Amino acid sequence: MAHLKIKYCLLACLIVLSSCQHEPFNPLPNGNGNYPDAVATIIINKCATTGCHNNASYDGAGGLNLTTWDKLFEGGSTGAVVIPYRPDFSTLCFYTNTDSTLGPTLIPVMPVNSNPLSKEEYITLRNWIADGAPSATGNVKFADNPSRSKIYVTNQLCDVVTVFDTETLLQMRYVTVGNKTEEEFPRTVHVAPDKKHWYVSFFTTSGIVQKFSAADDRLTGELNLGAGNWTSFVITTDNRYGFFVDNNNPGKVAYADLENMQLLTTYTFNGKFRYPSGIALNENSHTLCVGNTTGNYIYAIDITERLHPAIKELVIDGTEDLLYHSTLNPADMITDKTSDCIVACSGSNEIRVVDMKTGAIKQAIPLGVSPVHMAYSSARNKLFITCPQDEQSFPGNKGSVVVIDMNTYTIDKKINSGYQPFGIAVDDNRGIVAVVNANLSPNGNKPHHSTNCGGRNGNVSFIDMKTMELIPGMRSEVAVFPYGAATR
Repeated sequence: MAHLKIKYCLLACLIVLSSCQHEPFNPLPNGNGNYPDAVATIIINKCATTGCHNNASYDGAGGLNLTTWDKLFEGGSTGAVVIPYRPDFSTLCFYTNTDSTLGPTLIPVMPVNSNPLSKEEYITLRNWIADGAPSATGNVKFADNPSRSKIYVTNQLCDVVTVFDTETLLQMRYVTVGNKTEEEFPRTVHVAPDKKHWYVSFFTTSGIVQKFSAADDRLTGELNLGAGNWTSFVITTDNRYGFFVDNNNPGKVAYADLENMQLLTTYTFNGKFRYPSGIALNENSHTLCVGNTTGNYIYAIDITERLHPAIKELVIDGTEDLLYHSTLNPADMITDKTSDCIVACSGSNEIRVVDMKTGAIKQAIPLGVSPVHMAYSSARNKLFITCPQDEQSFPGNKGSVVVIDMNTYTIDKKINSGYQPFGIAVDDNRGIVAVVNANLSPNGNKPHHSTNCGGRNGNVSFIDMKTMELIPGMRSEVAVFPYGAATR
């Protein structure tokens, strides 16, 4: 009997062992890395492997370490590779997709020297990112701090705004803007002084300005200004009102209530606005200064009575003759706490400091190249100017950022930020300057990636104001034709 019992026990063990062989068992070599299990099976087993994106090899693999969810969100040499909720801007998808009907494809196909992901595996990754690319515990990256410091960049040919996390300088979100199916070319972005909202205007005749919550970057309202190329605007320090410029001939300036998103009135100047461009507000003197794309003057607008402004053309070249043809061509402007207006003159290749009360030219600072946009650091009293057509300062590159010491009105230095810099924004708290490089020309920096927007990706670089040098290794690709920038 004892022998018979042992025989039956052995038979039972064989049956159990035999049944276990039918259960799949594929242990992850490093655990799940805080990825959801289905995603971990793909990334840990096929991507974070020897010679690729693991701890030992990632430096030679674009600087991208995929061993854990946290490492993934440290990005690679061109910035973030996964944008939560946006597989259409996540390059991890582009390199693992082999079916163009499912989304963008790029080469080399990953994993390198191995079988590509199956359609089902790719869709698993894509759907995970579309759901926010959460960790195994359900956390979505950059969703934990509504007061997070950010940088916003408009992308004109994709109708999106790229949102950067200022702490890591990585792309954290892509926000679709506009309300039409055709391209609307988002141009200018500004954050309200209280940092609770940001606003974007458009280059085409869409007629709208959109308002977003800066806490979660969700659309909260639209303001209809009427048909126009609303290329530039300014927000009052109480966050309540905005003044918007229509770059047409004749153009106009719209005055709006941003709290209720209502147009209050439109300044037409009896049809005398000729391609107005750029706007700055000095609330101490109740004055708006508005530029124009041709001429030797700016528009000085007394808004003491905002519904009944007093508008005049203020000549800023030291003469008394008003010229409408190409001369100084004041394209952008900034005001300070005095009555001065700092004017970027694209036609005369200089910066002019103008007393808005008297029209006197206090300073004329020659740059040698055409300025386009400016940003001011009040903490350091420095002016940063983008000059996208500069081909002399850095041979082989087109564009420069000129830094002016506003204590002495002299040029501190010129910085090679990238190819064709346009938008620029200062973050005095972090001590950085974000520079948007359009990179439109085939002679520019060759992008590592492309999107389904068509055209060449641009990039954003960052200046450390302590050293006045670019932060090394932090030139991050964004979508096609990036233009405007703002900091929160």
